[in-house]
Amino acid sequence: MKKFLALFCVLVLSVGVVVADDIGLTVGAEFGIGNINKADDGDWEPYLMPSITYETSFLDGALDLSAELDYTFDFTSKFDKISQWLYFDLSLGYNLKLGSASTLSFILENELDEFQISPRSDGNNFTGIFTPAIKFNQEVSIGDIYAKVDAPITYIQDAKDADKLVDLRATLGWDSSFGLSLWARLNSSLVPEVVGYNGFDANVSYETGPVYFEIEANIPKEINDDGVTVTPEFDYNFGSFTFYLNCEFANIGVDGKKINISPALGVSFSF
Repeated sequence: MKKFLALFCVLVLSVGVVVADDIGLTVGAEFGIGNINKADDGDWEPYLMPSITYETSFLDGALDLSAELDYTFDFTSKFDKISQWLYFDLSLGYNLKLGSASTLSFILENELDEFQISPRSDGNNFTGIFTPAIKFNQEVSIGDIYAKVDAPITYIQDAKDADKLVDLRATLGWDSSFGLSLWARLNSSLVPEVVGYNGFDANVSYETGPVYFEIEANIPKEINDDGVTVTPEFDYNFGSFTFYLNCEFANIGVDGKKINISPALGVSFSF
């Protein structure tokens, strides 16, 4: 395990020395504190997360490839030693042109989520999510309008012998020609329930020059039980560097619970 961690850190720190410009590689690190206001008398949840992301296109934009690797060090005091988590996301998309202004995309994505490296979990030590998706994009005079349908299939859960889960999400969005972007997503479940409504997500973002701002909201079906989550984020780009600050406000609307506030600060560098 120590050899793996050393290799990961060396890769993150030295990758800029061995790669050329504009290849689609981004390295970064994020430091955050979950539950900073100690909602319900819980502990602070500080963490450090180095990350590597790679994005590229082939065949004149017909084929998209992206991969992300995050390694999280969780310093929450309730653990006897540092808890460590791995996240990996691989996505492949094929873009089919339908005339000069329309594109139909077929996307396959696989996530290795909540991979608990240390300490080991009593159940499965990771969650696997495979997501096929289809997206239609239409260019118009004021930007791009798109619709996307995807079906996340959770084939491994952190609990032993847990049932497979199949969700269905429908997203409608608009990327304007002047920096404003809007999207809304309806979430529902197919298995084990039969077409059950789960909730609603919405996102508003705006970019102008080096400044980017967004706010995202997750509104579950059972607000009194799960609570609304709202996350604003502010980014500033300086050359190849991006500095960002976000803060998650969770448990909004839950009876008898304080809002859980979790800020994070990060920096990334793109090649």
